[in-house]
Amino acid sequence: MTATTTARRLAWVPLGLALVWSVVVLTTGVTTQSWQPGYDLSVYRDGARDLLAGRDLYDRVTVRGHHFVYPPFAAVLFVPLALLPLRVGLLLWDALLVVVLVRVGGRLLRRAGVPVALVPTALALVVVSDPFREALVLGQVSPLVVLALVAGVALGGTWPRAGGLAAGFAAAVKVTPALLVVLVVERRWRRLVGWTVLVAGVATLVGLVVAPRSSLRFFLDVAWDSARVAPPGTTSNNSLAGAFAHAGVPASAAGVAGLVAALPVLALLLLAARCGGSRGAGGVGGVELGLAVSLASALVSPVSWTHHVLAAPLAACALALGGRGWRAAAAGVAGVVWLLPVLQWAALAGGLGGVALALTRPVSALVLLVLLAGRVGRQVTDGLRVTRGG
Repeated sequence: MTATTTARRLAWVPLGLALVWSVVVLTTGVTTQSWQPGYDLSVYRDGARDLLAGRDLYDRVTVRGHHFVYPPFAAVLFVPLALLPLRVGLLLWDALLVVVLVRVGGRLLRRAGVPVALVPTALALVVVSDPFREALVLGQVSPLVVLALVAGVALGGTWPRAGGLAAGFAAAVKVTPALLVVLVVERRWRRLVGWTVLVAGVATLVGLVVAPRSSLRFFLDVAWDSARVAPPGTTSNNSLAGAFAHAGVPASAAGVAGLVAALPVLALLLLAARCGGSRGAGGVGGVELGLAVSLASALVSPVSWTHHVLAAPLAACALALGGRGWRAAAAGVAGVVWLLPVLQWAALAGGLGGVALALTRPVSALVLLVLLAGRVGRQVTDGLRVTRGG
């Protein structure tokens, strides 16, 4: 065995240790609350069972007061889960999340400039991050949605059909990735947007055919009623509206303030799209722009749980391990709050200390969004300089 081979194998040790820790979390319940294991997966299963029984998908209420809040197409995808025992389903689902993160997330990180030798370390950090840990415990679909969206944008500049298939799937399962349509302002992304809308539209029609009443109810009522999810002031809300609510703004005013604050976020996203679509940009900035779209969708949504913001630890790793200088350092600092249970600490602390802790996540997401947009712009500028110099 050569030294190079040994080094390559040792590079995967951090990821192995992270996966072992995940198994410990899932099997012992450490760092989790008693109601959490498989909770969201059980909601998906109930939604699929209601679909099979011909019942309205949005009437059922869980013991904790939650509802199925996804489009009917998502319930179609969850039907296989309804046929399995919950524990078996959770085991298989979590295995799927890990495999997709390692395979797709690893390629995205490499494409974002993370050195090959550091990709396993980056993946290990994402695995132990709060968003992915929470997704594993709950049996959440969010990691698949985030990775599909980011991969879709990353592919979209060069292979719009493949990118649209991935991003369209994400938008059909959860509405928030549909924020990608704002990229239509730049010519380079229009084919991606077109294919995304087509794929999401076909998937929505499937849901309409199998559950017409629930489809109408979702798009006319449920999709616009954030109160069915939670009040904006819920401690674990990471959105802009949540940030205002954490700071003491009343719930109704916090929602309005969140919408107003969303405008500069969208402007920054559009600027990044224009930079990534500049003549001579080629395939530059796709991963970063995809991460920016995912972060922006979490920020502008009325309620964004921790597992919705998997793009944050991914972005922090891409920027910190794939960059250099003060920007890499800033990304690393911003990423720390996604590795720590700061929202649990906020709930325990209360008062001003709790408010400050709860605000760290939205602030971190904003910092990472700015860094991502700046990186896209610098990559394009550097590419143009090289082209002109040649």
